[in-house]
Amino acid sequence: MNVEQDLLPVEQQTLIFYGKPIVVVRLPDRQPGVVLRFLCENLQIDTAAQTQRIRRTEAITEDLVFAQVETDGGAQRMAVLILHAVPFWLAGIDPKRVREEIRPEILRYQREVVDVLYTWAQSPKAMTASAGLVPVEQITKPEVPADDAGFDAWREYHRQMVLWIDWQSDIETWRGSVESRLEGLEEVTNLIPEILERLGPQTLTSDHQRAVQKYVQQVNKLTGKPYGSIYDSLKTAFGVPKYADISDLDWPRVVQWFQAQLER
Repeated sequence: MNVEQDLLPVEQQTLIFYGKPIVVVRLPDRQPGVVLRFLCENLQIDTAAQTQRIRRTEAITEDLVFAQVETDGGAQRMAVLILHAVPFWLAGIDPKRVREEIRPEILRYQREVVDVLYTWAQSPKAMTASAGLVPVEQITKPEVPADDAGFDAWREYHRQMVLWIDWQSDIETWRGSVESRLEGLEEVTNLIPEILERLGPQTLTSDHQRAVQKYVQQVNKLTGKPYGSIYDSLKTAFGVPKYADISDLDWPRVVQWFQAQLER
């Protein structure tokens, strides 16, 4: 990607990690990214210096882009690091060379934040009509700015209008497809796989995922096992590629599994 290109995210969310905000965005090419400023502020390191460090690092220099990020003061141009480059960037921060008071925070981010970010990136809410599905969340038609509104306001209005029009088109396309296939009982039966796909598996809720993270911390403190090793054992026990894919119906078994680890 061109690091100087100004991009307009199609999605922006704020995640809370240990009480501090991390702003994540989905870029026009659907790649997830993290606003560098919030990571740096949470870690109490200089954003400009880290931007320069990334630009000097050949392995991830092309993963640094600039995007219009919505803030309380309006859209601002901020550096965004593509998600797959975040672990590499974090690993480049040496905890031994930072101030003693921020060392625990650095280690916490290096060990845990990537799982949180990837959980967001792969969550059902991030799916769009590009996968043949209509977005779950309704998109509201934007209000027309005042006649004397600035350029940024009008640009944002038109961006939101495009999203709203695309959503309306996806709804109509899906509705027409459903109506045409509901003409016979056989067609109704054929809709079942699509409906199940739209609903998706009932995986661990956000609350249960946060509980898993706390259980992992407890096991780490008591046993000294690395975080990655604990997560790998959990995924193996339940036969899933990501712990977030565990069925929520299995939550009692998950609790029992962690209790067994703690008792050992």
